[in-house]
Amino acid sequence: MGIKLGEERVRRKRSRSKEVVLEGGERGYFMLMCIALVSRVAVASPVRASRSVQSDYELCTTSARSLLTTLKRVLEKPEKMGSNTLFHGFNCTDLGAVMNPNTQTASVCQPTQEVTCSDQKTSPFSQNKCLQNIANDLDYHRSMLAEYVSTLDQKSNSESVKELNSITQSIRNLQQSCKLLPEPESSENKWTPTSSFEDRKDLCKQLKGFQVRTITINRALGYICAGE
Repeated sequence: MGIKLGEERVRRKRSRSKEVVLEGGERGYFMLMCIALVSRVAVASPVRASRSVQSDYELCTTSARSLLTTLKRVLEKPEKMGSNTLFHGFNCTDLGAVMNPNTQTASVCQPTQEVTCSDQKTSPFSQNKCLQNIANDLDYHRSMLAEYVSTLDQKSNSESVKELNSITQSIRNLQQSCKLLPEPESSENKWTPTSSFEDRKDLCKQLKGFQVRTITINRALGYICAGE
């Protein structure tokens, strides 16, 4: 009888010890699961820009695309026979593009990517220099267009004035809506008019160069606003 009571006590002790072990194991497992879930949330939830910042970025990229669309429309507009259109008397598509000589937007806004041993890309891209060059480009071409329009007879060249003013307005929209852009620096080489025919040819070249530059501006602003 005594032996049976002793065995029963041993069984109860073993049963209790198993319950303690199981309870401790479940707690440990629960803690590990919590840590894992918190870690996954932390990794899967990167810090996002605020809605106001995202809205500012969207205005930058949208206005830049609008400027490019306007330039393309003006440059690719077909000439009408007998009309006093912007590039009458010559074929603008046959002329080369002339870039703003005061800026280096193409080089400073092009991030050079290098691949390290860990396969991580690094870039010496300077956002401040890029944005400053973009601001200078926009101001140069806005001033050039304003100067050119001032030399035209507003009545007889009303169609040309309308086309050029649409470009100027698109530039202003980008300057005013994109808060990333700094104040433009003064240009050393400013456009000056010479003669009517040569001015129109030079305008064609300048606008073609500005179109190419605006493609670079769109890519740069897209890169910056994406936070890459």
